[in-house]
Amino acid sequence: MPSKKTSSKKVRDIPGFYEVGRILHMEHFNHQVQDQDTATIFFINGLGLTRDPYQRTDETNIGVNIGFQQLHLPLRGPTHHFDGVIGLVVPDLPVIEARLKRLEDAKKFTGTPYRYNAVNNKMAYITSPYGTDFRLHQMGSIPFGKPLGIPYIEFMIPPGMAKGIVSFYQKIMDTPARVRKTKDVVMTEVVMGPYQHIRFIEKKLESYELFSFHIAIFVSHYDTIKQSLIDLGVDVYGDRTHTCFWNPIIDPETGNHLLNLQHEMRSVQHPDFMHPYTNRWPMDHNPFMHQTEVGEYLLEKLRRT
Repeated sequence: MPSKKTSSKKVRDIPGFYEVGRILHMEHFNHQVQDQDTATIFFINGLGLTRDPYQRTDETNIGVNIGFQQLHLPLRGPTHHFDGVIGLVVPDLPVIEARLKRLEDAKKFTGTPYRYNAVNNKMAYITSPYGTDFRLHQMGSIPFGKPLGIPYIEFMIPPGMAKGIVSFYQKIMDTPARVRKTKDVVMTEVVMGPYQHIRFIEKKLESYELFSFHIAIFVSHYDTIKQSLIDLGVDVYGDRTHTCFWNPIIDPETGNHLLNLQHEMRSVQHPDFMHPYTNRWPMDHNPFMHQTEVGEYLLEKLRRT
């Protein structure tokens, strides 16, 4: 049994939460683009990610596999500006930097907002040709548990809303959430699965409109959460077997509208729960096996009731 000194050191050295609530997994982020050629050059040729060979393979959409997660890149008009940041864990940051440099030298990103800024050999900031910001982390440099994936997404929120968003995710979604304050930043962190977070950062902006962006989450108590959302006055729509969409986020204490952020919510009975996506970099093991077992346990429990 570890000593108290060892345990407290572990807590200090590894930021984040140690509990997962009813949100088990953040599976994809929907990120609208205006052409497939630029998307393929940047995400596939540049970042070295993999286009899914089975889903979203036609000219209207692209599914980009990132470990056990995806980016969905539908072609539905112009790309709207995203004021947040998408975090990525990658197996080999120097290789990605070299791939992107080759494409930049070949003038593939000329006339776009693209830029690459290496902070050190463990982290880099990238603005895509569409103007979306990514923060890349070398595998092992942050707690994540697997070599490739999306550990977090950051959204900007109006000042003063962090507390209400914590209340919403704690009381309605039944998942750990907290407010974190530093000298310059106030943010809400919400657990979306093991070492997966959404960060809502208070920042003054002219607009907080998120247009067609949405996140997809898998939850353990689908019907219970859906009814809690409806009772709160959240708009639940597009309801079909094991899947629905909902929006907006509402403060359960005051009833105030907080943020328009569409969520695609799926139950553990959805066929894509822990789907083994095809990746160029091999995923040697299933780091979510314990979650799959949780899903099987919940299904068996439902059958018995």
